[in-house]
Amino acid sequence: MKNVLIATPSYDGRLDVWYTNALLETVIAGFDNDIYFKPIFMSYDALIQRSRNDLLAIAKENEFDGILWIDSDIEWAANWAIELVNSGKDVIGLPCIKKSIAEQYNVKCKPEDLIKDEDGLIKVESVGTGFLYMSKEAIDYLWETSTPYIHNEQERRWVFEVKIQDNDIISEDVLLCQKLEKFGVYINPVYTCNHVGALKFQGDFNSFIERLTNP
Repeated sequence: MKNVLIATPSYDGRLDVWYTNALLETVIAGFDNDIYFKPIFMSYDALIQRSRNDLLAIAKENEFDGILWIDSDIEWAANWAIELVNSGKDVIGLPCIKKSIAEQYNVKCKPEDLIKDEDGLIKVESVGTGFLYMSKEAIDYLWETSTPYIHNEQERRWVFEVKIQDNDIISEDVLLCQKLEKFGVYINPVYTCNHVGALKFQGDFNSFIERLTNP
């Protein structure tokens, strides 16, 4: 059985009801598919980069087979998590629609590169950590190649960070994917995670690709 950490930062310690329902269904489905999903929440830390680094350290120290990053305001279907874990990819995520009336997604890729491979996946420049799976190999690589520091008397690695590149602020999500470029960063465009705010934002990335590439 694979041991997979579901890693969720939650600044205010709250989880959306849609997230909670999806999480319960995913944990149950995991047992039916030889996957033990272990949810761990990192709360009450205003610095989300530090929260994510703490969660990655837990995955590393406890030798999880993988880590599935899911934000606390995301809704998904249980089988999507199963498919990512069993995809054979070291870094693979799902598009999440942004909390915007305009249709925008947390995927960075040139329109001409939105090409599906034989498995129906797309290699992208980056995808957000709203719903992102990383294998043990990817976790180990990040740990071994990142700057060490001490937090609460425990060793950590400065994996998630924000930087200035080309006069622009680059988020920890994008920088993470840059660090994992050697593995290839993939998405499955068939599934699109809902994003819950004042409204539930829903999208269809697959249809978005069709409109973008065939105007």
